[in-house]
Amino acid sequence: MSRTLVVIGGGIAGLSAALSAARRGFRVTLLEKNPFLGGKLHERQIGPYRFDAGPSLITFPHFFEAALGKEKLAFRKVEPHTHYFFSDSLSLTLYHDPERQSEELRTKLGTQAAYRWQRYLAYAKKLYERAAPVFLQLPIHDVKELLRSPLFWRHLSYLPLIDGHRTMHKAAVRLLHYAPLVQIADRYATFVGGNPYTLPATFHLISWVENGLGSYHVMGGLYQIVRAFERALREAGVTVLLETPALRIHLRGKRPYAVETPKGSIDATAVIIAADHTYAQQNLLSRKSYPIPKQSLSGLVFLWGVKGNSPFGHHNILFSGDYEGEFRAIRAGRLDYEPTVYVCISARTDASDAPIGWENWFVLINVPAVGASWRDEDTVRFRERVIRRIQRVWPEFGAERIEVEEVITPAQWAAMHNSTGGSLYGMAPEGLLAAFRRPANRDARIPGLYYSGGTVHPGGGLPLSLKSGEIAAQLAARDLL
Repeated sequence: MSRTLVVIGGGIAGLSAALSAARRGFRVTLLEKNPFLGGKLHERQIGPYRFDAGPSLITFPHFFEAALGKEKLAFRKVEPHTHYFFSDSLSLTLYHDPERQSEELRTKLGTQAAYRWQRYLAYAKKLYERAAPVFLQLPIHDVKELLRSPLFWRHLSYLPLIDGHRTMHKAAVRLLHYAPLVQIADRYATFVGGNPYTLPATFHLISWVENGLGSYHVMGGLYQIVRAFERALREAGVTVLLETPALRIHLRGKRPYAVETPKGSIDATAVIIAADHTYAQQNLLSRKSYPIPKQSLSGLVFLWGVKGNSPFGHHNILFSGDYEGEFRAIRAGRLDYEPTVYVCISARTDASDAPIGWENWFVLINVPAVGASWRDEDTVRFRERVIRRIQRVWPEFGAERIEVEEVITPAQWAAMHNSTGGSLYGMAPEGLLAAFRRPANRDARIPGLYYSGGTVHPGGGLPLSLKSGEIAAQLAARDLL
Protein backbone atom coordinates (compact mmCIF):
# COMPACT_ATOMS: atom_id res chain seq x y z
CA MET A 1 0.00 0.00 0.00
CA SER A 2 1.32 3.44 -0.95
CA ARG A 3 2.19 5.67 1.97
CA THR A 4 2.19 9.44 1.62
CA LEU A 5 4.89 11.38 3.42
CA VAL A 6 5.30 15.14 3.67
CA VAL A 7 8.71 16.66 4.35
CA ILE A 8 8.62 20.20 5.78
CA GLY A 9 11.73 22.17 4.90
CA GLY A 10 13.99 22.08 1.85
CA GLY A 11 17.40 22.38 3.46
CA ILE A 12 19.96 19.60 3.18
CA ALA A 13 18.17 17.54 5.84
CA GLY A 14 14.84 17.87 4.05
CA LEU A 15 16.36 17.04 0.67
CA SER A 16 18.07 14.00 2.17
CA ALA A 17 14.94 12.86 3.98
CA ALA A 18 12.75 13.26 0.89
CA LEU A 19 15.13 11.39 -1.38
CA SER A 20 15.73 8.58 1.10
CA ALA A 21 12.01 8.20 1.82
CA ALA A 22 11.10 8.13 -1.88
CA ARG A 23 13.69 5.44 -2.54
CA ARG A 24 12.17 3.41 0.31
CA GLY A 25 8.74 3.44 -1.30
CA PHE A 26 6.96 6.51 0.09
CA ARG A 27 5.05 8.93 -2.10
CA VAL A 28 6.76 12.17 -1.03
CA THR A 29 5.87 15.85 -1.14
CA LEU A 30 8.50 18.38 -0.07
CA LEU A 31 7.39 21.81 1.18
CA GLU A 32 9.75 24.80 1.21
CA LYS A 33 8.74 28.30 2.35
CA ASN A 34 11.41 30.09 0.28
CA PRO A 35 11.56 30.35 -3.54
CA PHE A 36 14.70 28.18 -3.53
CA LEU A 37 15.88 24.92 -2.02
CA GLY A 38 18.93 24.44 0.16
CA GLY A 39 18.00 26.26 3.37
CA LYS A 40 21.09 27.86 4.86
CA LEU A 41 23.13 26.31 2.05
CA HIS A 42 22.57 28.95 -0.59
CA GLU A 43 24.60 31.09 -2.93
CA ARG A 44 24.44 34.69 -4.05
CA GLN A 45 25.64 36.22 -7.27
CA ILE A 46 26.48 39.92 -6.85
CA GLY A 47 27.65 41.30 -10.16
CA PRO A 48 30.69 39.22 -11.21
CA TYR A 49 31.11 37.67 -7.74
CA ARG A 50 29.72 34.30 -6.64
CA PHE A 51 29.45 33.56 -2.91
CA ASP A 52 28.67 30.49 -0.87
CA ALA A 53 26.48 32.44 1.54
CA GLY A 54 26.00 29.81 4.22
CA PRO A 55 28.15 26.73 4.84
CA SER A 56 31.54 27.23 3.21
CA LEU A 57 33.31 23.87 3.38
CA ILE A 58 32.52 20.21 3.00
CA THR A 59 33.62 17.25 5.07
CA PHE A 60 32.62 13.62 4.52
CA PRO A 61 32.21 13.97 0.74
CA HIS A 62 31.45 10.24 0.55
CA PHE A 63 28.21 10.86 2.47
CA PHE A 64 27.00 13.06 -0.38
CA GLU A 65 28.24 10.69 -3.07
CA ALA A 66 26.41 7.77 -1.43
CA ALA A 67 23.19 9.78 -1.05
CA LEU A 68 23.18 11.15 -4.58
CA GLY A 69 24.16 8.00 -6.45
CA LYS A 70 24.77 8.77 -10.10
CA GLU A 71 24.61 12.53 -9.54
CA LYS A 72 28.30 13.44 -9.46
CA LEU A 73 29.97 16.40 -7.78
CA ALA A 74 33.49 17.75 -8.33
CA PHE A 75 35.01 17.67 -4.84
CA ARG A 76 38.44 19.22 -4.45
CA LYS A 77 40.49 18.94 -1.26
CA VAL A 78 41.62 22.37 -0.05
CA GLU A 79 45.36 22.35 0.73
CA PRO A 80 46.52 24.03 2.86
CA HIS A 81 43.13 23.94 4.47
CA THR A 82 43.20 26.81 7.02
CA HIS A 83 45.33 29.86 7.77
CA TYR A 84 45.29 31.09 11.38
CA PHE A 85 46.23 34.61 12.47
CA PHE A 86 46.70 35.35 16.18
CA SER A 87 46.44 38.58 18.13
CA ASP A 88 50.22 38.68 18.72
CA SER A 89 50.94 38.65 14.93
CA LEU A 90 51.84 34.95 14.86
CA SER A 91 50.38 33.04 11.92
CA LEU A 92 50.09 29.29 11.44
CA THR A 93 49.00 27.31 8.42
CA LEU A 94 47.34 23.91 8.74
CA TYR A 95 47.88 21.22 6.12
CA HIS A 96 46.38 17.81 5.56
CA ASP A 97 49.88 16.59 4.69
CA PRO A 98 51.47 15.47 8.01
CA GLU A 99 55.03 16.24 6.88
CA ARG A 100 54.22 19.78 5.76
CA GLN A 101 52.29 20.30 8.98
CA SER A 102 55.17 19.17 11.16
CA GLU A 103 57.58 21.41 9.26
CA GLU A 104 55.27 24.41 9.73
CA LEU A 105 54.97 23.86 13.48
CA ARG A 106 58.66 23.11 14.00
CA THR A 107 59.57 26.32 12.19
CA LYS A 108 57.05 28.54 13.99
CA LEU A 109 56.79 26.95 17.46
CA GLY A 110 59.49 24.31 17.79
CA THR A 111 59.86 20.54 17.66
CA GLN A 112 57.91 19.91 20.86
CA ALA A 113 54.88 21.76 19.46
CA ALA A 114 54.93 19.61 16.32
CA TYR A 115 55.06 16.47 18.46
CA ARG A 116 52.18 17.62 20.66
CA TRP A 117 50.02 18.40 17.61
CA GLN A 118 50.65 14.93 16.21
CA ARG A 119 49.72 13.40 19.57
CA TYR A 120 46.59 15.57 19.75
CA LEU A 121 45.44 14.41 16.29
CA ALA A 122 46.00 10.80 17.32
CA TYR A 123 43.75 11.47 20.34
CA ALA A 124 41.12 13.12 18.13
CA LYS A 125 41.24 10.16 15.74
CA LYS A 126 40.58 7.72 18.59
CA LEU A 127 37.59 9.77 19.72
CA TYR A 128 36.26 9.74 16.17
CA GLU A 129 36.68 6.00 15.76
CA ARG A 130 35.01 5.31 19.11
CA ALA A 131 32.06 7.72 18.95
CA ALA A 132 31.33 8.81 15.39
CA PRO A 133 30.01 5.59 13.81
CA VAL A 134 27.19 5.19 16.33
CA PHE A 135 26.56 8.91 16.66
CA LEU A 136 26.32 9.52 12.90
CA GLN A 137 24.49 6.39 11.82
CA LEU A 138 21.98 5.55 14.54
CA PRO A 139 19.01 7.23 16.29
CA ILE A 140 20.74 7.30 19.68
CA HIS A 141 17.56 8.19 21.61
CA ASP A 142 15.78 5.03 20.47
CA VAL A 143 16.77 2.16 22.77
CA LYS A 144 15.08 -0.50 20.62
CA GLU A 145 16.91 0.68 17.50
CA LEU A 146 20.22 0.70 19.36
CA LEU A 147 19.77 -2.76 20.83
CA ARG A 148 19.03 -4.31 17.45
CA SER A 149 22.07 -2.68 15.83
CA PRO A 150 25.32 -4.70 15.53
CA LEU A 151 27.12 -1.36 15.13
CA PHE A 152 25.99 -0.27 18.59
CA TRP A 153 27.13 -3.49 20.23
CA ARG A 154 30.53 -3.29 18.53
CA HIS A 155 31.08 0.20 19.96
CA LEU A 156 29.40 -0.18 23.35
CA SER A 157 32.67 -0.82 25.21
CA TYR A 158 34.06 2.47 23.86
CA LEU A 159 31.41 4.70 25.48
CA PRO A 160 33.38 5.22 28.73
CA LEU A 161 36.44 6.12 26.62
CA ILE A 162 35.19 9.17 24.72
CA ASP A 163 36.44 11.78 27.22
CA GLY A 164 33.04 13.21 28.13
CA HIS A 165 33.98 14.31 31.65
CA ARG A 166 36.13 17.36 30.92
CA THR A 167 35.69 20.30 28.57
CA MET A 168 37.28 20.73 25.18
CA HIS A 169 39.42 23.56 26.52
CA LYS A 170 40.75 21.59 29.47
CA ALA A 171 41.63 18.65 27.25
CA ALA A 172 43.36 20.94 24.74
CA VAL A 173 45.44 22.62 27.44
CA ARG A 174 46.49 19.24 28.84
CA LEU A 175 47.41 17.80 25.44
CA LEU A 176 48.83 20.79 23.59
CA HIS A 177 50.31 23.24 26.15
CA TYR A 178 51.07 25.83 23.43
CA ALA A 179 48.46 28.61 23.54
CA PRO A 180 48.12 29.00 19.73
CA LEU A 181 47.50 25.27 19.31
CA VAL A 182 45.00 25.29 22.18
CA GLN A 183 43.12 28.14 20.50
CA ILE A 184 43.00 26.23 17.21
CA ALA A 185 41.71 23.11 18.96
CA ASP A 186 39.11 25.14 20.87
CA ARG A 187 37.83 26.60 17.63
CA TYR A 188 36.40 23.24 16.51
CA ALA A 189 33.59 23.69 19.04
CA THR A 190 32.10 26.31 16.72
CA PHE A 191 31.52 23.66 14.03
CA VAL A 192 28.51 22.56 16.10
CA GLY A 193 27.68 26.00 17.47
CA GLY A 194 29.33 25.17 20.77
CA ASN A 195 31.52 26.80 23.38
CA PRO A 196 34.86 25.03 24.02
CA TYR A 197 34.76 26.11 27.67
CA THR A 198 31.53 24.15 28.29
CA LEU A 199 31.42 21.53 25.49
CA PRO A 200 32.63 17.99 26.34
CA ALA A 201 36.08 17.02 25.09
CA THR A 202 34.46 14.30 22.98
CA PHE A 203 33.88 16.95 20.34
CA HIS A 204 37.60 17.12 19.61
CA LEU A 205 36.76 14.37 17.15
CA ILE A 206 35.78 17.22 14.80
CA SER A 207 39.45 18.13 14.60
CA TRP A 208 40.21 14.70 13.12
CA VAL A 209 37.37 15.11 10.62
CA GLU A 210 38.94 18.28 9.20
CA ASN A 211 42.63 17.53 9.64
CA GLY A 212 42.61 13.78 9.11
CA LEU A 213 39.70 13.06 6.79
CA GLY A 214 39.94 16.33 4.90
CA SER A 215 38.05 19.52 4.10
CA TYR A 216 36.77 20.03 0.57
CA HIS A 217 35.31 22.53 -1.84
CA VAL A 218 32.79 21.74 -4.57
CA MET A 219 33.87 23.20 -7.88
CA GLY A 220 31.18 25.53 -9.13
CA GLY A 221 30.16 26.26 -5.53
CA LEU A 222 28.63 24.29 -2.70
CA TYR A 223 25.18 25.01 -4.10
CA GLN A 224 25.96 22.38 -6.73
CA ILE A 225 25.00 19.91 -3.97
CA VAL A 226 21.47 21.34 -3.92
CA ARG A 227 21.21 21.22 -7.71
CA ALA A 228 22.29 17.58 -7.66
CA PHE A 229 19.60 16.80 -5.06
CA GLU A 230 17.00 18.59 -7.19
CA ARG A 231 17.81 16.33 -10.15
CA ALA A 232 17.77 13.22 -7.96
CA LEU A 233 14.41 14.20 -6.43
CA ARG A 234 12.84 14.67 -9.87
CA GLU A 235 14.05 11.23 -10.93
CA ALA A 236 12.71 9.70 -7.69
CA GLY A 237 9.27 11.24 -8.32
CA VAL A 238 9.24 13.62 -5.37
CA THR A 239 6.80 16.55 -5.63
CA VAL A 240 8.58 19.78 -4.66
CA LEU A 241 6.47 22.81 -3.74
CA LEU A 242 8.42 26.06 -3.38
CA GLU A 243 7.01 29.18 -1.68
CA THR A 244 4.71 26.84 0.21
CA PRO A 245 5.19 27.15 3.97
CA ALA A 246 3.68 24.60 6.29
CA LEU A 247 1.23 26.31 8.64
CA ARG A 248 0.04 23.46 10.82
CA ILE A 249 0.18 19.68 11.13
CA HIS A 250 -3.29 18.22 11.59
CA LEU A 251 -3.70 15.19 13.84
CA ARG A 252 -6.43 12.57 13.91
CA GLY A 253 -6.20 11.02 17.32
CA LYS A 254 -2.47 10.95 17.88
CA ARG A 255 -1.38 10.55 14.26
CA PRO A 256 -0.78 13.15 11.52
CA TYR A 257 -3.18 13.02 8.59
CA ALA A 258 -2.57 16.33 6.78
CA VAL A 259 -0.31 19.37 6.57
CA GLU A 260 -1.99 22.73 6.13
CA THR A 261 -0.44 25.26 3.72
CA PRO A 262 -1.67 28.58 2.27
CA LYS A 263 -2.52 26.64 -0.90
CA GLY A 264 -4.59 23.99 0.85
CA SER A 265 -4.06 20.83 2.89
CA ILE A 266 -1.86 17.94 1.80
CA ASP A 267 -2.68 14.43 2.97
CA ALA A 268 0.05 12.71 4.95
CA THR A 269 0.44 9.28 6.46
CA ALA A 270 3.69 10.52 8.01
CA VAL A 271 5.52 13.83 8.36
CA ILE A 272 9.22 14.58 8.61
CA ILE A 273 9.89 18.05 9.99
CA ALA A 274 13.20 19.29 8.60
CA ALA A 275 12.87 22.73 10.14
CA ASP A 276 13.85 24.39 13.42
CA HIS A 277 12.63 22.09 16.18
CA THR A 278 11.50 24.81 18.57
CA TYR A 279 9.63 26.67 15.81
CA ALA A 280 7.91 23.44 14.81
CA GLN A 281 6.76 22.67 18.35
CA GLN A 282 5.33 26.13 18.94
CA ASN A 283 3.81 26.76 15.52
CA LEU A 284 3.27 23.60 13.47
CA LEU A 285 2.10 21.58 16.49
CA SER A 286 0.65 24.50 18.49
CA ARG A 287 2.61 23.58 21.62
CA LYS A 288 2.73 27.21 22.70
CA SER A 289 4.08 26.35 26.12
CA TYR A 290 7.03 24.44 24.65
CA PRO A 291 10.10 25.87 26.42
CA ILE A 292 12.70 27.61 24.30
CA PRO A 293 16.07 25.98 25.04
CA LYS A 294 19.19 28.09 25.22
CA GLN A 295 20.21 28.66 21.62
CA SER A 296 23.62 28.17 20.07
CA LEU A 297 25.56 30.72 18.05
CA SER A 298 24.15 32.89 15.35
CA GLY A 299 26.26 34.60 12.73
CA LEU A 300 26.77 38.00 11.15
CA VAL A 301 27.85 37.64 7.53
CA PHE A 302 29.40 40.17 5.16
CA LEU A 303 29.67 39.29 1.49
CA TRP A 304 32.37 41.51 0.02
CA GLY A 305 33.85 41.88 -3.42
CA VAL A 306 37.37 43.04 -2.53
CA LYS A 307 39.94 44.72 -4.77
CA GLY A 308 43.54 43.55 -4.61
CA ASN A 309 45.53 40.46 -3.73
CA SER A 310 45.22 39.81 0.00
CA PRO A 311 47.58 37.63 2.08
CA PHE A 312 44.75 35.20 2.79
CA GLY A 313 44.07 31.66 1.61
CA HIS A 314 40.80 29.83 1.00
CA HIS A 315 39.89 29.48 4.72
CA ASN A 316 41.20 32.00 7.26
CA ILE A 317 40.68 32.55 10.98
CA LEU A 318 41.68 35.87 12.57
CA PHE A 319 41.47 35.21 16.29
CA SER A 320 40.43 37.77 18.86
CA GLY A 321 42.81 38.48 21.73
CA ASP A 322 40.41 37.18 24.38
CA TYR A 323 38.79 34.01 23.06
CA GLU A 324 37.26 32.99 26.38
CA GLY A 325 35.90 36.50 26.93
CA GLU A 326 34.38 36.43 23.46
CA PHE A 327 32.47 33.21 24.22
CA ARG A 328 31.46 34.54 27.62
CA ALA A 329 29.96 37.65 26.01
CA ILE A 330 28.12 35.64 23.36
CA ARG A 331 26.73 33.26 25.97
CA ALA A 332 25.43 36.26 27.94
CA GLY A 333 23.89 37.82 24.83
CA ARG A 334 26.26 40.82 24.91
CA LEU A 335 27.61 42.59 21.83
CA ASP A 336 30.53 44.44 23.43
CA TYR A 337 33.41 42.17 22.38
CA GLU A 338 36.09 42.01 19.72
CA PRO A 339 35.13 39.12 17.43
CA THR A 340 37.14 36.33 15.90
CA VAL A 341 36.80 36.76 12.13
CA TYR A 342 36.44 33.97 9.57
CA VAL A 343 37.19 34.84 5.95
CA CYS A 344 36.49 32.38 3.14
CA ILE A 345 37.76 33.22 -0.35
CA SER A 346 36.53 30.41 -2.58
CA ALA A 347 38.16 32.07 -5.60
CA ARG A 348 41.45 30.76 -4.20
CA THR A 349 40.30 27.30 -5.31
CA ASP A 350 37.79 28.19 -8.05
CA ALA A 351 39.04 31.28 -9.90
CA SER A 352 35.73 31.74 -11.72
CA ASP A 353 34.13 33.00 -8.47
CA ALA A 354 35.67 36.49 -8.83
CA PRO A 355 37.19 38.69 -11.57
CA ILE A 356 40.96 38.70 -12.01
CA GLY A 357 42.53 41.04 -9.46
CA TRP A 358 39.51 40.84 -7.15
CA GLU A 359 38.42 38.42 -4.42
CA ASN A 360 35.07 37.14 -3.14
CA TRP A 361 35.08 37.34 0.65
CA PHE A 362 32.56 35.50 2.80
CA VAL A 363 33.15 37.05 6.22
CA LEU A 364 31.53 35.45 9.28
CA ILE A 365 31.65 36.32 12.95
CA ASN A 366 29.92 34.51 15.81
CA VAL A 367 27.22 36.55 17.52
CA PRO A 368 24.42 35.75 20.01
CA ALA A 369 21.12 34.42 18.72
CA VAL A 370 19.27 37.66 19.40
CA GLY A 371 17.01 37.45 16.35
CA ALA A 372 14.73 40.39 15.65
CA SER A 373 16.34 42.52 18.36
CA TRP A 374 19.43 42.88 16.15
CA ARG A 375 19.80 46.52 15.10
CA ASP A 376 21.40 48.24 12.13
CA GLU A 377 23.81 49.99 14.48
CA ASP A 378 24.99 46.58 15.71
CA THR A 379 25.93 45.72 12.14
CA VAL A 380 27.81 49.01 11.75
CA ARG A 381 29.79 48.52 14.96
CA PHE A 382 30.80 44.96 14.13
CA ARG A 383 31.69 45.96 10.58
CA GLU A 384 34.15 48.47 11.98
CA ARG A 385 35.62 45.88 14.35
CA VAL A 386 36.00 43.38 11.51
CA ILE A 387 37.81 45.89 9.32
CA ARG A 388 40.17 46.81 12.16
CA ARG A 389 40.98 43.14 12.79
CA ILE A 390 41.69 42.52 9.10
CA GLN A 391 43.94 45.58 8.91
CA ARG A 392 46.19 44.08 11.58
CA VAL A 393 47.02 41.34 9.05
CA TRP A 394 46.63 43.35 5.83
CA PRO A 395 47.29 47.04 6.64
CA GLU A 396 46.32 48.12 3.12
CA PHE A 397 42.75 46.90 3.58
CA GLY A 398 39.99 49.44 4.08
CA ALA A 399 36.36 50.05 3.24
CA GLU A 400 37.41 51.66 -0.05
CA ARG A 401 38.53 48.22 -1.29
CA ILE A 402 35.00 46.81 -0.95
CA GLU A 403 33.29 47.07 -4.34
CA VAL A 404 30.06 45.20 -3.51
CA GLU A 405 28.50 44.25 -0.19
CA GLU A 406 25.58 42.32 1.21
CA VAL A 407 24.90 41.56 4.87
CA ILE A 408 23.08 38.67 6.58
CA THR A 409 22.14 39.35 10.22
CA PRO A 410 20.65 37.10 12.94
CA ALA A 411 17.29 38.70 12.21
CA GLN A 412 17.57 37.68 8.56
CA TRP A 413 18.59 34.11 9.42
CA ALA A 414 15.52 33.92 11.65
CA ALA A 415 13.19 35.28 8.97
CA MET A 416 14.57 33.17 6.13
CA HIS A 417 14.62 29.87 7.98
CA ASN A 418 12.29 30.18 10.99
CA SER A 419 15.35 29.57 13.16
CA THR A 420 14.85 30.56 16.80
CA GLY A 421 16.72 33.82 17.37
CA GLY A 422 18.58 33.28 14.11
CA SER A 423 20.54 30.43 15.67
CA LEU A 424 22.54 28.49 13.11
CA TYR A 425 22.58 25.21 15.08
CA GLY A 426 19.53 25.20 17.34
CA MET A 427 19.91 24.17 20.96
CA ALA A 428 23.25 25.15 22.50
CA PRO A 429 25.34 21.99 23.02
CA GLU A 430 26.46 22.24 26.62
CA GLY A 431 27.23 19.84 29.45
CA LEU A 432 28.52 16.29 29.65
CA LEU A 433 25.53 14.82 27.83
CA ALA A 434 25.35 17.53 25.16
CA ALA A 435 25.01 15.07 22.28
CA PHE A 436 22.13 13.24 23.98
CA ARG A 437 20.19 16.40 24.88
CA ARG A 438 19.41 17.23 21.26
CA PRO A 439 15.85 16.34 20.27
CA ALA A 440 15.30 12.83 18.94
CA ASN A 441 14.50 11.93 15.33
CA ARG A 442 11.15 10.35 16.25
CA ASP A 443 8.43 12.17 18.21
CA ALA A 444 7.78 10.35 21.47
CA ARG A 445 4.07 11.25 21.59
CA ILE A 446 2.94 11.35 17.95
CA PRO A 447 3.39 8.16 15.90
CA GLY A 448 4.24 9.00 12.31
CA LEU A 449 6.04 12.26 13.14
CA TYR A 450 9.80 12.52 12.68
CA TYR A 451 12.50 15.18 12.83
CA SER A 452 15.64 15.94 10.88
CA GLY A 453 17.95 18.90 10.49
CA GLY A 454 20.67 20.75 12.31
CA THR A 455 18.54 21.37 15.41
CA VAL A 456 18.02 17.66 16.20
CA HIS A 457 20.20 14.56 16.34
CA PRO A 458 22.96 14.24 15.22
CA GLY A 459 23.43 18.03 14.98
CA GLY A 460 24.43 20.95 12.78
CA GLY A 461 26.60 21.08 9.69
CA LEU A 462 25.95 19.69 6.23
CA PRO A 463 27.06 16.06 6.73
CA LEU A 464 25.20 15.68 10.01
CA SER A 465 22.07 17.28 8.59
CA LEU A 466 22.22 14.90 5.64
CA LYS A 467 22.52 11.96 8.02
CA SER A 468 19.61 13.18 10.13
CA GLY A 469 17.40 13.13 7.04
CA GLU A 470 18.40 9.57 6.29
CA ILE A 471 17.81 8.49 9.91
CA ALA A 472 14.32 10.05 9.93
CA ALA A 473 13.39 8.36 6.64
CA GLN A 474 14.74 5.04 7.93
CA LEU A 475 12.61 5.29 11.07
CA ALA A 476 9.51 6.17 9.06
CA ALA A 477 10.04 3.21 6.74
CA ARG A 478 10.59 0.84 9.65
CA ASP A 479 7.40 2.05 11.35
CA LEU A 480 5.08 2.32 8.37
CA LEU A 481 6.21 0.23 5.40
